[in-house]
Amino acid sequence: MPDISGFTDFVNSTEVEHSMHIIAELLEIILDNTSLGLELVEIEGDALFMYTTAIPDYEGLMNQANKMLKAFHQHTVNYDKMRICDCGSCRTTTNLELKFLVHYGDLSYIKVKHIVKPYGSDVIKIHRLLKNKITLNEYILFTNAVHEIVRY
Repeated sequence: MPDISGFTDFVNSTEVEHSMHIIAELLEIILDNTSLGLELVEIEGDALFMYTTAIPDYEGLMNQANKMLKAFHQHTVNYDKMRICDCGSCRTTTNLELKFLVHYGDLSYIKVKHIVKPYGSDVIKIHRLLKNKITLNEYILFTNAVHEIVRY
């Protein structure tokens, strides 16, 4: 689950129209740089709930995260280099960073009317991990479940 660090401050302290456009661009860039056959389950504000049924090895996971991270930062730097607008959103895009949470578990779905959403204890676990106390803004966090199944 890639998650944009600095999102809340970015949205609360900048122009909504531009911040919304910038976040959408960044999420699309992350999606465009998936190489492990990741499927998008849900867009959760500034995070992408993604999964794959194929279990990648450690090198594949790290390559995937680095590919997304590189594309993400290339785009944010462009806002600094080629800015045509001087609004707060466009000026502070380079403050955004990207973290990754990787978990292995069961994924079920609940359907309410026409809306299908991820469901289950492993879904709750990954969301709780988003609210961790890690002081870094960019990192990759693997749960113990991932360490148990990934080949190093």
